[in-house]
Amino acid sequence: MSPASAPSRARPGAARQALPAAPSGFLSRKTGHERYNDVLLIGFVLCIAWVPLPFGSNYLTIWGINAVLFAALLILFEAGLLVSGAPHPVAPRRLWWVLALFGLLTLWILLQLAPFVPVSWQNPFWELARAILSRVPGGPEVAGSISVSPDSGIRTLVRLLTNAACFYLALQLCRDSRRADLFLTALVVIGVVYAVFGIGQFLLFPDRLLWIEKQHYVESLTSTFVNRNNYATFASIGAIAAIGLLIDVHRRGGVGRDLPLPLRVAAFVDISLRSGALLLAAVAVLMVALFLTASRAGVTAGLCGVIALICLLLVFSRRKWFIAVLALPIFAMLIAAMLYSGDMLADRLADTSNDAMRSSVILRTLNAILDSPWLGFGYGSFDDMYTVYKLPDQWISTHWDKAHNTYAELLFELGVPAALGMFVLVGGILGAILMNVRRRETRPVISLVALAASVTVLLHALVDFSVQIQAVALFYWALVGAGLAQSWSRRIDTSV
Repeated sequence: MSPASAPSRARPGAARQALPAAPSGFLSRKTGHERYNDVLLIGFVLCIAWVPLPFGSNYLTIWGINAVLFAALLILFEAGLLVSGAPHPVAPRRLWWVLALFGLLTLWILLQLAPFVPVSWQNPFWELARAILSRVPGGPEVAGSISVSPDSGIRTLVRLLTNAACFYLALQLCRDSRRADLFLTALVVIGVVYAVFGIGQFLLFPDRLLWIEKQHYVESLTSTFVNRNNYATFASIGAIAAIGLLIDVHRRGGVGRDLPLPLRVAAFVDISLRSGALLLAAVAVLMVALFLTASRAGVTAGLCGVIALICLLLVFSRRKWFIAVLALPIFAMLIAAMLYSGDMLADRLADTSNDAMRSSVILRTLNAILDSPWLGFGYGSFDDMYTVYKLPDQWISTHWDKAHNTYAELLFELGVPAALGMFVLVGGILGAILMNVRRRETRPVISLVALAASVTVLLHALVDFSVQIQAVALFYWALVGAGLAQSWSRRIDTSV
């Protein structure tokens, strides 16, 4: 080796040494604080796994239990930082705009609930209540507020704060790449467990929902959820995560382009059978469960999410041919699952009997927004307030507690400015993931899965309310938090 050539060989080695060290083994870290966070991740995963079990966590008592669980995990995480003196894995300053927007949104919801706002801001129904109660001897005084249902607002705010705690915990705990990989795997396992249970119960005890008699959707798979559409969104997120992991296993397998085609095919098959077999089975199970829900919007949104994931991988991958080849068996499984679901899904796709009614509710909700466009009717108030606006032909015997369009419902409840602020908040987080991923040399699969799952969730929110069900919301926001955490390059120290 000549002296002139030695420095040129030394520089690449120096660059490699500058890279962050590979993460140490899970639960066998170099510091007690990292081991502590590993234990917290286990607790976090167990909480996420519990949430779908009690009927999708769509009951008041369960909301309280979940709020306590995730608040306790949050306190334990912050206490660990305080005791160890370690910095936040993701410093608050990196998300100052998220904290600011969320803080303003929370303050606005509290202001909607407050009894001290000017009378001119209060909903007219409070003045009507005062007029009626003033005629009652010894009748109580009515303070009034912007919200027509402050109690519902408090309950809905608690759920919002629980979602925020879940997102924050995933963001901080999954900045470590080892924990992020395990977390994504855990989400797939959780999805498969509920899918297997749902398929088993659907085939063996179709008239049962857990331990009670099934009142609705007897002909559809709902797993532990009451509503098939809500479970369809949950299953779609799990399927997208499983497909992402499957593609990532092949990507990490390192089938080089310099190999002859027969060897590449052999390596592909070997990885599929040795490392990808369980993931292939997971995708198949989740897809079968999704199609057996017979949820038209849920299946459509789920397929859009899968297509979005494939497109993201094609855009960001250097080996586009490889992603295209992997997509073929995935779409083959989709077609097989669709065929397995048989005539049930086809009949549901042909059934449009309820479409006109749902469209009527959404349009009526949008018209009602004009009565209070700036202040709204109060967060969580749709259940109580929509009765006033319901048209006679909207099934008098039916109680519409949801608008079947989450965006219209938020505009109705929060008012246009605050609702737009929430939309900007969500869009900004997803935009940050996308921009960060574009700057990375290697694209973390969990970030791409989070973006693809967002396509499913946000599309379904146009025609249903799955994201308002706590099991779906917490599952989704945990994934988004972890996706954002991994979207930053490992070269960037996000703790400062």
